[in-house]
Amino acid sequence: MKLQRFDWIVLGCILGLSSALGGILVRGEQIPLKVSHFSWEGKKVGLQDKSFSLTFNRPVDSKSVKENLTIDPPLPGKISWKGRQLVYTLDSPPIYGTNYEIKLQNAQRIYDEQPIEPFVNVISTRDRTLAYIGINGEEKGRLILYNITDVNQSQKTILTPRDLIVTDFKVYPNSSKILFSAYEPNYGRPNIANQQLYTVSTGFQVSPNTIETQRAGKLQRILGTKDYQNLKFNLSKNGKTIVVWRTNPKNQADSGLWVIPDEGEPRPLGVPGGEFVISPDGKRVAVAQRGGVGIIPLTPDAGSSKFLSGYEKSLGFSQEGKQILLIRYNGDYTRSLVLFNREDQTKKDLFRTLYPIIDCAFEVREEKFLYCLKTDFVEGESGQYREEPFLSAINIEKTTDLPLLALPNSRDVQLSMSPDGVALLFDQVVTTVAQSNQDLLTQKNQAIADGQVWLLPLPELKESEESIKIKPEELEPGLKPKWLP
Repeated sequence: MKLQRFDWIVLGCILGLSSALGGILVRGEQIPLKVSHFSWEGKKVGLQDKSFSLTFNRPVDSKSVKENLTIDPPLPGKISWKGRQLVYTLDSPPIYGTNYEIKLQNAQRIYDEQPIEPFVNVISTRDRTLAYIGINGEEKGRLILYNITDVNQSQKTILTPRDLIVTDFKVYPNSSKILFSAYEPNYGRPNIANQQLYTVSTGFQVSPNTIETQRAGKLQRILGTKDYQNLKFNLSKNGKTIVVWRTNPKNQADSGLWVIPDEGEPRPLGVPGGEFVISPDGKRVAVAQRGGVGIIPLTPDAGSSKFLSGYEKSLGFSQEGKQILLIRYNGDYTRSLVLFNREDQTKKDLFRTLYPIIDCAFEVREEKFLYCLKTDFVEGESGQYREEPFLSAINIEKTTDLPLLALPNSRDVQLSMSPDGVALLFDQVVTTVAQSNQDLLTQKNQAIADGQVWLLPLPELKESEESIKIKPEELEPGLKPKWLP
């Protein structure tokens, strides 16, 4: 049979494809194995970044990856797989102000043991940055951003204007803005009754996907004082819920908690005001009530209200919100710190004391310890006893108490745990009688004569230790310091 021109063309194509396939089989696949996507590329890594992923362009031998993946300095974690994607979940937060080199070489394709193109990426963690309220000169009453990543070249930024006296603040989880309360000094007498809520931008950009970063110092008013005074506020750790204790000056019975959801309007909760803390997910608030602590839902999916009888107030939630710290007043005039598990309703007494418990914070890396501010009475030079706060570390499992540091100046101490768990910030404040509308005030309307921000590096706590000596570092004149997450 005589072949036609079209048949010759088809036959030529078949022979060409066969030759190409044969060449591939002889020489092997020419597309090299490599990492096609790294989820932390160009990102400033922080507390919220609990895992990263590496995606491969070809099937890869998982054992060879596990044996050859290195992180320097070490960043312990666990490997899991989703098809061609490796997911590395951290055991604890990375150390801020640190560069980590992630390297993978000598890993192999699964079907022909061809080696991977070496992958090397250096990622940076967020800067070691804090905010505080200034007390001297042009910083007085203003919100200050202070970057201490490089101790030889620390950087300050004043965020708020001169015509606002800042009384308190909370930092949003992405560090891009700060929620704060402030009043205008020309209102007459300085009083927290005149304070309004604002946000201010920090100028931080931690994600490469952010289209535009707002300049530092851009203000936005969140809540005014037209009909209500704003006494106290808090922000959930996820930044999605604000709770404010408000009162109507014309009707003292009209007083209670209000909630401001993310991108929502303020609304009253119908709950009397008091000492309160918000769960990390912003779905519940724990508020001190007569005879106990109420757990009040803030969102439709948060379940029903609960009342924990016999407790004085709550000091806070664990990182995941499963546990809550409660203070119980006992019949023998002592107080106990209780760890309450919200899931199985179990309780654990951590310690008992005759004196007030000011505050406690979970150690963030493993949550095996609490750092607590407690008070004691010490005899002064005149023979009179005075109240003195001190810091101690509580082993949650063994309920042992390790004293760390005495804080003699004032009971009104503010604690802030660093997001990587390696340091504490605290302040020491000296107060006097208010005499001018330019005075900075405490919550009790005492004038602040002096204040100092301190940094306390936290030691590696060992269960065998009975005492430990640590030395705080003096930073700047100021008060109410807080780390940026």
